[in-house]
Amino acid sequence: MNVETSRTSWARAVAGYDDDFRRHLDAIAKTSLVTDANVMAIRTGETLEALISCLIATAALTPQFADNTAKRIRLEVDKARAEGLGEDFIFSARWEGNA
Repeated sequence: MNVETSRTSWARAVAGYDDDFRRHLDAIAKTSLVTDANVMAIRTGETLEALISCLIATAALTPQFADNTAKRIRLEVDKARAEGLGEDFIFSARWEGNA
């Protein structure tokens, strides 16, 4: 899908909750369900790239937000890595076959 075909009108964007938009976001979850195991394998790299594109576009509207958020993200990622956030969950799922 290219940018032009995925764009919407201003009226639709400000009209309120958009269930169709939510369904497009659900595609991340649906395409992450694997066929040969009872597992949802979210492709973190691709998901983060898509979300970061949205974040960049939003942050560009407010330069202070971008500066502060960049610092916060670096600090929080470093903190999570230092604390081993997610390791128990990830390694348990790999070795025990459950999540």
